Amino acid sequence: MINRRRAFTLVELLVVIAIIGVLVSLAAPAVQTMRESSRRAACQSRLTLIGMAIQGYHDRWLQYPVGTVAESGPIESVAVGDHHNWIGRLLDLLDQPVIASHIDRSVSVYDDANAPVMQLSYAGVRCPSSDPDPENASSYVGLHHPIEKPIDEADFGVFVLNRAIHRDDVSDGLSNTAFVAEKPPTYDDLGWLSGTRATIRNVGGGIIESGDPFAKARPSVVGSIGSRHPAGVHFLMGSGETRFTSNQTDQRILEQMADRRDGQLPGLFQSLESRRRESLR
Repeated sequence: MINRRRAFTLVELLVVIAIIGVLVSLAAPAVQTMRESSRRAACQSRLTLIGMAIQGYHDRWLQYPVGTVAESGPIESVAVGDHHNWIGRLLDLLDQPVIASHIDRSVSVYDDANAPVMQLSYAGVRCPSSDPDPENASSYVGLHHPIEKPIDEADFGVFVLNRAIHRDDVSDGLSNTAFVAEKPPTYDDLGWLSGTRATIRNVGGGIIESGDPFAKARPSVVGSIGSRHPAGVHFLMGSGETRFTSNQTDQRILEQMADRRDGQLPGLFQSLESRRRESLR
């Protein structure tokens, strides 16, 4: 008997490889989308925990944590001064009593006594989609003011200098006021315990989609918000709700969200913008 074996020709092999390549190229975006959806859900979950800690802090002390501390303002993004921030005050409520116990509030956050905590990479304040450099950075920032200005005591946000904001100070309503947002990665970051632009921002520059606009910024510049999520950024509202907001959101709406006492009707600018777009169709 003659045993005849049939093998693939070179053309058939190339066709199979090409088909596999096409299938992989079609599947890759779907896999990446699934991964980003998972990272976005994890980011939202971390913000929800921070929101619960903020409300727990107010229930305990009848005030929200002070944004940052210094002998005088305004705050500059330099490693000089006290600069203990709002995140450090939430650690017990974030189930991190060990980290909290290693913070020495009698000295600056930049003192050698606080170096082990300052250098710590704390996952609770890191968005999974954010770049890991620097490792001790926070992806989440408290909002101090609706427009760009140095961080000071008279700002219109919730996390300001040397002043504790109470629930009654948020006259626009907790569900209408943004407390926390995400920030784009920056490479002059002073760390998640530093009450500078590392953990406090405004919305004056809109939502930043990419890049590091603060690489050469003056120390007095605070900067705006942003994320590595495609198309938008998370906001944590005072009510504890987390909202994913489009990068194309009208600047007036962002400023309205960050101002705790502007007195504007909720969603007024958004309604006007929607009507304007409808009229152009």
